[in-house]
Amino acid sequence: MLEAKGSNPKRTAQEMFSLVQEQQSGELPVKTFCELKKISEAIFYYWRKKYVNHSKPASELPGEKFSLLQLEDDGPNDARLFAEYKGLKLYREVPVSYLKELMH
Repeated sequence: MLEAKGSNPKRTAQEMFSLVQEQQSGELPVKTFCELKKISEAIFYYWRKKYVNHSKPASELPGEKFSLLQLEDDGPNDARLFAEYKGLKLYREVPVSYLKELMH
């Protein structure tokens, strides 16, 4: 059943949402429903997805499944690596004499 391009009337979002509700509350398969209402299945599924996303609370929408994490402080800034040389890790500034002792 081929129809000329542009033969389907443009419908508003509200009209499409009403059609989606009508199909979901009925027992007709999507294909049959679309043929009766003279809309393509692709258009129907497009609007059904919009309808489902429109009906959900914002917390259930895709991309909204993140939660805020509480990061714990790792302690004072001294705990950060200050310098590393050949496997020796220094977490704060040390006197040169200390480094000389380590080399001997």
